[in-house]
Amino acid sequence: SYTQNDPVYIDYMTNEWGFEKQTDEELFEKLSLEGAQSGLSWRTILHKRTAYRKAFHGFDIDKVAAMTERDIDKMLSKTSTDSTELVVRNRGKLQSVINNATIIKKLKENGTITSFKEYLWSFVDNQPILNQWQAFKNIPSKTEESEHMSKDLKRHGFKFVGPTTCYALMQSCGFVIDHPVGTKHWKDAEKRLKERDGGYQLR
Repeated sequence: SYTQNDPVYIDYMTNEWGFEKQTDEELFEKLSLEGAQSGLSWRTILHKRTAYRKAFHGFDIDKVAAMTERDIDKMLSKTSTDSTELVVRNRGKLQSVINNATIIKKLKENGTITSFKEYLWSFVDNQPILNQWQAFKNIPSKTEESEHMSKDLKRHGFKFVGPTTCYALMQSCGFVIDHPVGTKHWKDAEKRLKERDGGYQLR
């Protein structure tokens, strides 16, 4: 199994993956963690999530935007016998979190976006997409919507926001439901979406 019988991963897939995230902080955290995952396994990042939350002030956008290279140096030099207490030592990825927070703050201040939440959800017209894949192997790594999101984020200066990273965010934050059709998780999601204010899209 892709969860490798890991209880943390199983809990994440059962109780988080495909559930809607609707706050700027939650979505900024997910964008940051998906960017950190690039080239690594999601399992690795999931086990380090608490370390990232500590390092980046719970992904408070204003606080992260005020961080400096000195903060990154501290993250890179921190040692621990427990790897889950350490972020991935990649300066470029860590810098991108601060860079992206700075851009979100600027876009909100100059009126380009009202909130990060509304901006990201606009790429699916504020309606989650319930897909009907037969199996996990049929699920694409990127879609037209994630391509559009990636292109627009890059246009604004965001880093580590390729279409695959954007699609991973969309899957995990409930923009799309990619549990295989007919499974318990898919049926639970369908029930949630049928009761949802604002509707959903069936693909």
